[in-house]
Amino acid sequence: MLENLNLELICKKSAELGLSNFRIYAERTTTTHVEIEHKDQKARHMESGGLSVEYQTSLQGCWTTLRTNQFTTESVLNLLGLNPNEEKAVKAAPKKQSDSLNLGKKISTLQLLVRKINLDNSLSQPVSFSYREKRQRFQFCSHPNKISEGEIEQGEAQFDVQSSYRGNPLCFSHKLSSSDLETLEKDLQKIPEQIQAKIQLGSTEKWPLPEGNIPVGWSSKALAKITSCFVRGFEGDLVLKNFSYLAHASLPFKFNFSIEEQPLKTNHLIDHEGSPKKNRVIFDGQKPRALATDCETAQAFAVESTGHSRREAFDRPSSIGFWHAVLKGHEPVASVLELMTEGIWVEEIEIEELDLISGYVTLNFSQANLVHQGQIGESIKPFNWTLSLEQIMGSLHHFSKESQTTGLFHIKQKQRILTEYTMPSALSLNLKLPGSVPKTHYW
Repeated sequence: MLENLNLELICKKSAELGLSNFRIYAERTTTTHVEIEHKDQKARHMESGGLSVEYQTSLQGCWTTLRTNQFTTESVLNLLGLNPNEEKAVKAAPKKQSDSLNLGKKISTLQLLVRKINLDNSLSQPVSFSYREKRQRFQFCSHPNKISEGEIEQGEAQFDVQSSYRGNPLCFSHKLSSSDLETLEKDLQKIPEQIQAKIQLGSTEKWPLPEGNIPVGWSSKALAKITSCFVRGFEGDLVLKNFSYLAHASLPFKFNFSIEEQPLKTNHLIDHEGSPKKNRVIFDGQKPRALATDCETAQAFAVESTGHSRREAFDRPSSIGFWHAVLKGHEPVASVLELMTEGIWVEEIEIEELDLISGYVTLNFSQANLVHQGQIGESIKPFNWTLSLEQIMGSLHHFSKESQTTGLFHIKQKQRILTEYTMPSALSLNLKLPGSVPKTHYW
């Protein structure tokens, strides 16, 4: 456990060795994983962790990285080639009772949830379900007198649903992710009716996509996925390497919203390098106001770290990612849907492809419906559409007063990074849809 490590002693010995710069990161992670499929179930409770030491032998020297999963001061000093016998190491702390004792109760709760979904809906096959939660405690030290401690938790759930309508397959996944396990468990209780609504919307005849300039309404979840692509351009390391569309964008934009970073207080307010996480405006509707940085990127920009160092595990390099992005419309309305006399409502999309350098994204509209006089109507056949982030974000004109939080993972440097997005629903007044049917056929 982390209690067995004397990081102050390790740092002191590292400095005595003549290491000009060093970074020590230690973590302990507990993971619970549950899978339920038909009458079969699997459950695992695991503990893992380790420590990485990065150091330079001179200010101009290359960084050297050493890693170990041994959690004693002696083992770390031996790894560095130092004498561990000069001072006493910390005595091993007694092993705490495992959280696995609560695993049975959690499985029973999840079994009841899956059973309710299967009973409430006419499914060709029982729903498949997976649930994973992770609690990570970590320490970071780059100076003997400065040791930071943090704790992060996150959970994710996925329901795979298979049904049919008039002989046509109806298959989809319903996902939930959160950095607050208590909130995730509450949201899971709402899943049965949400899945039922998805099945009802999908169990209708699919109509071709209309063509022409048509109003498009976006659910908060659909907007979260689009915004997740937009804010990735604000990651400082990508901007530094010219891998962000912002390096080529014609600023200022003239968008009708701002975006703020508001780290949730359910986890410790430091990042994986010990830098504080703070609320800040990152986009004011016209220009970027802040980029996400870690210590190394901040040094390159000659600014302080914004507290966005992310690390999935000790054996992965530090990466950069936002924690919690909040989009705020400049002139919010009571209901976006009520403003639509005609158009399409986009309930669900998937990101098929994202080119961060060009700023183009390919969206798969997996669940969209025609709108008539503020009411959701016929389903539209799924379709793909490639357009620029500037085009789609600039088309947003109205935003609802109410918002919803969605947790989304993305892959960066072979790590899964969770960012949460609190989004309203939104309305694009006119987007030229790539359809095949004149809109006069529908309205």
